[in-house]
Amino acid sequence: MNSHSNKKSVVSTDTISASEAAHILGFKQTHPVMKYVKKGYLKAYPNERNNRKLFLKEEILSLPRPLPIPPPSEKFKGHGRKA
Repeated sequence: MNSHSNKKSVVSTDTISASEAAHILGFKQTHPVMKYVKKGYLKAYPNERNNRKLFLKEEILSLPRPLPIPPPSEKFKGHGRKA
């Protein structure tokens, strides 16, 4: 049994595909989303219709947003960086 997915299929309007999840998270491909599943940050649910995984939209939207690149200097004041 895969520890990253449930046996029960979750199909509703609250679920989205891996490509939709990637788009919401700002990724061009689904590979980073699947890495999040492997690391345990997200749960993937089986789709009854095919072998693809579904994600809860609420779970995707609740992930923390990364800092912009480069991070703002105010995040590193007092750590040896010039502001």
